[in-house]
Amino acid sequence: MSPEIFIKRTLAATSVQRVEQIQALWSGYGEIVRYQVTTRDQSYSSVILKSIRLDQVMAHPRGWQSELSHQRKLESYRVEAHWYAHWRSQVKEVARTPHCYAVHQTEDLIYLLLEDMDEAGFPSRHTRLEWDSCLPILDWLANFHSRFIGVQSTSEYRLWPRGTYWHLATRPDEWQAMEESELKDSASHIDQTLSQARFQTLLHGDAKVANFCFSELCDQVAAVDFQYIGKGVGVQDVAYFLGSCLDEASLANHLSYLLEYYYAELARCLVAQGESADLASEVCMEWRSLFDMAWADFHRFILGWSPTHAKNTAFSQMVSARALALLRRS
Repeated sequence: MSPEIFIKRTLAATSVQRVEQIQALWSGYGEIVRYQVTTRDQSYSSVILKSIRLDQVMAHPRGWQSELSHQRKLESYRVEAHWYAHWRSQVKEVARTPHCYAVHQTEDLIYLLLEDMDEAGFPSRHTRLEWDSCLPILDWLANFHSRFIGVQSTSEYRLWPRGTYWHLATRPDEWQAMEESELKDSASHIDQTLSQARFQTLLHGDAKVANFCFSELCDQVAAVDFQYIGKGVGVQDVAYFLGSCLDEASLANHLSYLLEYYYAELARCLVAQGESADLASEVCMEWRSLFDMAWADFHRFILGWSPTHAKNTAFSQMVSARALALLRRS
């Protein structure tokens, strides 16, 4: 089925016109395209179609192509389809995400027909932020994490057993490529520390700043790209987000404040949805103790995947060293 026919049938549209490619998917698996549509009620004029091809192995831009990486990528698109079909409705009132009009899946193709967040009032995108511009995304993460606190199983609706795209069990090649080091030797211990934490939630799994759409005043955000959603501790998303948008100086000067802001908002959200203040305090206390572990977990991935990457910073090395020191004392 062509994209135009799928959109026309789904929306009962009288016209469908391709406008622009917003993004080609990583390694050439498909594309994200904006379409102009005409519907009888004229409630919207454009939609976004994410088209994924599942029937071919693509070349990885950094040379990591393998059957394992191919299958991981295919599963990520299936996971995202299941997220929109079965889970997204649980957060629509507290953490803004695109409405999904329809999901179409065959053996070799997935279509996700999504709300256009530009038209919905979130037209701005950023790759870097000033420290105080991080607050709306920390609000979003706190609301999202609080909604799924205590999640037990993700298998019923096919989310990842463990969230994040760098999860150790899905990245054996990158781990093997690491130079011998204490961090490499401690990778499993760090992973177990995170996975065995008492308080688990759902993670966005790829919460970089580029996956958030900002309102015109940049005081509200919506999140997109849920390919790596799964269980974890909330500070895994927080660590990855802050590392994606702040330089080393901003992290050194403002990290403590930003973390306390997130924990305060997380506690507020938990109490607002009916949890006790004591439980909210316990969640924040545990996740505070795990932030350095979460940071080191991603740093482990970077050192195997691309050790010369700009994310391999002195600040990241320092936080990872703190995590390793904690492990040595445990």
